[in-house]
Amino acid sequence: MLNKFSVSCYIWLITLILFFFPNVVPCQQETTLELDQGISPNCSIAQKAFSKASSEFIRCSIDYSKPIKFCENCVLQYIDIVDSYANMSKILNNGTACIKSFVNLDRLDIIQTLYENNVNLWNRAKCYECFKIINGTQTANISKETIMFINYYENYTDCVGNAKLTDVCSLCMDKYVQLQDYFFSISNGNDKIGVCMDIVDMMNNTWSYWGTTCCKYRRHKEYTFITSAVLVLVGTVLFYILAQVCAKKKLPTIMEQTRFIDTLET
Repeated sequence: MLNKFSVSCYIWLITLILFFFPNVVPCQQETTLELDQGISPNCSIAQKAFSKASSEFIRCSIDYSKPIKFCENCVLQYIDIVDSYANMSKILNNGTACIKSFVNLDRLDIIQTLYENNVNLWNRAKCYECFKIINGTQTANISKETIMFINYYENYTDCVGNAKLTDVCSLCMDKYVQLQDYFFSISNGNDKIGVCMDIVDMMNNTWSYWGTTCCKYRRHKEYTFITSAVLVLVGTVLFYILAQVCAKKKLPTIMEQTRFIDTLET
């Protein structure tokens, strides 16, 4: 009986609290809504802009991964990433930069991680060497070195495209050497990737074609020369041996003096 009375008292107590303080329970819900709605519309727009730039850069990177034309074709998408991330630091939300609403808040740190991964991919490929850096800012303007390399490369490919396969090595040797020499002049041999990865891939493809096409003919000529030299050498040795065996040595004729001559002399 006492337990039933106690339960009834609790029920009446809760009813009275809800009657006189109707906002006590919804208070936590309102606080949660305020936290969820703490991101301003401007910050949300900046976040979506970064999301779009990241997805387009990743898609472009995959599309131009082979053959590698990543730097040439994805520079605008990369610049969008850098700009959209910078905008998140410029736009304010109640006096605080929007970027603070998205980074260093949890262990995943998704936005910061994505940004760093995209920048690291760009820098690992040394794409910045294909373009001009103005006041520390990446631009889409092609660098002078890249323009020069492309000119040498086009001269080489034009020569190869207009020559017969059997004449490529002789007709295009000068163009090939010029292209290779210029590549070495702008490439840092101490680095794993000596220059912009687009240029490295173009040069690798050039070496592969030239080695397969021209070195084959060169080796054939070298084999012919070596065979001819060996035959000449062997022929010379055989001729010398045969000359020694077959030739008869002529001994000098020695005439003996007679006693008659000795008598005259005395």
